[in-house]
Amino acid sequence: MIQGFSPLLIVRPALWLAVVVVATILLRRRKVTPGVRLSFIVGGVLVFGFLFAQTAGVGLQPNPVAALRTVLGRMFIQGPGGVAGSPMLTILPAVVLLILLGAGWVSNKAICGWVCPFGLLQDLFHRVPLPKCRPSFRLTNTVRAGAFVALVVGLVVAGFDWIEKADPFSLFSLNLTQWAIALVAVVLIAALFVYRPWCRFLCPFGLVSWLLEQVSVLRPRIDREACKECKVCVKACPTTAMADIYDGKKLHADCFACGACIAACPQKEALQWRK
Repeated sequence: MIQGFSPLLIVRPALWLAVVVVATILLRRRKVTPGVRLSFIVGGVLVFGFLFAQTAGVGLQPNPVAALRTVLGRMFIQGPGGVAGSPMLTILPAVVLLILLGAGWVSNKAICGWVCPFGLLQDLFHRVPLPKCRPSFRLTNTVRAGAFVALVVGLVVAGFDWIEKADPFSLFSLNLTQWAIALVAVVLIAALFVYRPWCRFLCPFGLVSWLLEQVSVLRPRIDREACKECKVCVKACPTTAMADIYDGKKLHADCFACGACIAACPQKEALQWRK
């Protein structure tokens, strides 16, 4: 067997895709109830988070952000995140990344909404009944774009990966640095009030998948003839995505495929997860 390679590195993407397929079916059939959604959130945190982290092989951590960071690292730097190491561990992250992005393109960011363990953990914290805040998409995406540029420039100029120093996903392997502890604490506290702050303000994979979701195949689609303009879907959306979609904007804020808008719509034909 190739050193540092584990067959689980192939099993994980397969399980991710299976969840995306199931989630897509549930969304299309309007079966994403609060109970169903909560079950997937808790299960995703436990399985895709803690279980996968404890069985992670060398060279690839089990989350979408790591897949992107590994590919960027192998493009720009040498060493643990660079081009050194097994050819399999060089190619596999790129294949995984393409699979994840492809799945996100087919079913509008369902990878982020249903698979990413840190995203799901933030989702869970956001369910605590406290006052909620919806920051503007211009603010969240500007900060996130800046964080992405900082990641790429850091890799190119100095071989420095700022996420490596404060990787929030290290929470699941219980191997946090002081910077990671600080970041996780800030993010989870913020998640009590703001929906998925890491995903919307800092996540590099979130930025790339946001670009893809603008042209995704399956996503929330409004039938204007059936719509009664009650805007219940807009109120149910935890981000400003549904407001942007309702207003017909060419670029909409992050939609995490949570299904809240579809579940809330009183007119079944007015809002559907479809082409």
